[in-house]
Amino acid sequence: MTTTATVMDRRAASSMSKRNEATEEDETVVCLPSEDEPPVLMTTTSGSRSNLCDRARRLPWAVIRMAALGMLLLSLICACIIFETIRANRLRRYRVDGILIHSDNEFAHHMAIVNAVNAQNSTWTARYNKFASSSRYEDPDQSSHYHAMPEHDDVEEMHDSLDETSRKHIITLKDSKQPVPVSFDARQHWPLCWTVHQVPNQGGCGSCWAAAATSVMSDRICIHSGGKWQPQISAQDLTSCCVSCGGCQGSHLAIAAFNYWKEVGIVTGGPFGSYEGCRPYEISPDCGTPCSTMYYREHRTGECNRECQALYSKQYDDDQFFAESAYWIRADRDPHETKVQDAINVLLRNESIETIIKREIFLHGPILACFTVFEDFQHYHSGIYKRRIGGYELYGHCAKLMGWGVENGTAYWLYMNTWGRNWGENGFFRVNIAETPEEIVAGLTRIGK
Repeated sequence: MTTTATVMDRRAASSMSKRNEATEEDETVVCLPSEDEPPVLMTTTSGSRSNLCDRARRLPWAVIRMAALGMLLLSLICACIIFETIRANRLRRYRVDGILIHSDNEFAHHMAIVNAVNAQNSTWTARYNKFASSSRYEDPDQSSHYHAMPEHDDVEEMHDSLDETSRKHIITLKDSKQPVPVSFDARQHWPLCWTVHQVPNQGGCGSCWAAAATSVMSDRICIHSGGKWQPQISAQDLTSCCVSCGGCQGSHLAIAAFNYWKEVGIVTGGPFGSYEGCRPYEISPDCGTPCSTMYYREHRTGECNRECQALYSKQYDDDQFFAESAYWIRADRDPHETKVQDAINVLLRNESIETIIKREIFLHGPILACFTVFEDFQHYHSGIYKRRIGGYELYGHCAKLMGWGVENGTAYWLYMNTWGRNWGENGFFRVNIAETPEEIVAGLTRIGK
């Protein structure tokens, strides 16, 4: 019995082993697809051969469809990237050696202005200025506050004191009855005052008000000292230290610069990189002529350092110059100035503002004049500028008004700008005399302390 049982057990084990081998062989399945498709070898342990073969037949088409969909999506993404890149490039300003260069759209916009001016065959010619700003393309968050400044508590008090001084000075000018010539150029009238011939460059700072004001101050010190004193008053000192004036973001009240000259005093200082005077100008002009308004920000103003540079021989307090008075000639730029202008108008009566301006320059020297700049002005090349009808307003600007004249029957004002020698008529420009500045200020100097 034992032998028989053992044999039976061996047979049973052998049978079981064969069934297992058969089962393992069944794990490899050959799926026969349609006529045009090759057979597919699949492996299974579930026994569901028919379902597995169906999936195998469908798999190549699913992969192809997914790949096609992926390629389509990738193509759409690439197309969007290319489109946005082209569009951005047309609107983008590039930097070349640190200088902002016009985008394609800006270039087309400014060239349209230049062509329109020159096509009119007017009294002035335009030349494309690659540094010109545009009211259309500047960032509103950056340019909206240009030439604006917060109100200060001492503004009203300053107005009250300057109102009376301005009235007295206007009366003096009117009563003098000083005749003025048909044409006048401060450079020819006071040729030995070297600052009359200089042209500052405000660089990457909205300090036109300070650059022009200190030029006026320098001229007047020379004129009223008979050429004995010829300092170059520091635009850096005025820009950084006169809080009520403004800063690199511009100035809202031009008279504040002359009031500061009277009340506090200003030291000497030459142009950027000159190392001349107590506090030379610190803002580089290498960003353009003029620099984009994107540079005209308060944080660029710099600190009020009441110390002279190491190379200068004098101490700060010993280098200051002062004014005897500060006053308006015209004040039609701000609601605060309405009362002043109304009083001036009453005092003038039958005397024109044009005559008063000429008399002031003829008797006392150049003056600071502020006006609204339009886009076409940046492209001024030569001649007598007159604003193009339909032009876009850009920002407020100040320059030195230093004479007048007539050319081919057109009367004009003569100015020195603050954008360096490479702009306009070697840094100077002429404007139709009908374009009266909105604010005109000046002061009488006090020689010494």
